[in-house]
Amino acid sequence: MRRGREGPDAESGRILVLTLGALAVAVALVLVVATASAVYLDRKALLSLADSTAAYAASQVDEETYFAGGELAVTDQSVRTSARDFLLAAPASLTDAPDLQIVDPTGTPDGGTTAQVTLTATSRPAFLPWVLAPWSDGIAMTVTSSARAS
Repeated sequence: MRRGREGPDAESGRILVLTLGALAVAVALVLVVATASAVYLDRKALLSLADSTAAYAASQVDEETYFAGGELAVTDQSVRTSARDFLLAAPASLTDAPDLQIVDPTGTPDGGTTAQVTLTATSRPAFLPWVLAPWSDGIAMTVTSSARAS
């Protein structure tokens, strides 16, 4: 009793299925890595913006206090206001992240010498493979940066 074919043509056609499967896995892997890289770069850009915003907020001190010879100090309100002003004045190419917002904890965690800025945004990679379908609305990113008033 013989099952299937025997001889050199016994495996004919099966290698094509294996090749297509391996190719599909390789393409999915490339897409996942490319998406992860895009999200990483978006996060680095958001962190850079948070660094710049915190540095600006730390440099904005109350002029009356400064000229009166008092300590350089920032307040929660001055940090939040300075951060908002900086983001409004920044070039659109820096602030074009979807859903960019200033969130808590933004202020001064130590009571006056450090400006802390927390930004949140959404990363929307150009292509999202089916493996990452749960994040099809975008990937939320939150970064926090601090700068000392001097």
